[in-house]
Amino acid sequence: MQQDEIMLSSAPGETTKFSQYTFMSDELKKLSQEYCLGRYADLAKDLEQFIRKNKDAIKKFKSDELKNMGVDASTDELAIKLYILKTRSINPATEIKTELAEIEKEIWYQGEKTKTSPDRNKVAMEWCKLHAPGWRDNWVFAALYVFEHDKPYYLNLLNQ
Repeated sequence: MQQDEIMLSSAPGETTKFSQYTFMSDELKKLSQEYCLGRYADLAKDLEQFIRKNKDAIKKFKSDELKNMGVDASTDELAIKLYILKTRSINPATEIKTELAEIEKEIWYQGEKTKTSPDRNKVAMEWCKLHAPGWRDNWVFAALYVFEHDKPYYLNLLNQ
């Protein structure tokens, strides 16, 4: 058994190998499918605007903060990725609208499930508590995927 694998028991005497990379592989497949379907077209435009708008801040981050972190041979690629991770937002207005749309879906779902009109504020608060951090992580991961997919284009934007 390799170090990155664990054995899971599904029934007495039965075990299944599970790799930590299984999740990553599934998540990347999902991102790839969504990207191919054009679901990240707006995110790609937002990323372009983000890099153009924050070009100087990214370069300063690369020259100052990354060196303070002990990263001597940092690349533009690493600087952009870490800057995205640091800010955790590409376009706050778009992200808020998208998050609100997800909350509206949850309100609709809860209404369908209970066949009553749910308390919108309660559902929204529960969604925020249960799903907002994961939603944000997924959004940042999607932004990094979009960057990686069209990396030469985005790197060129930084140096124009």
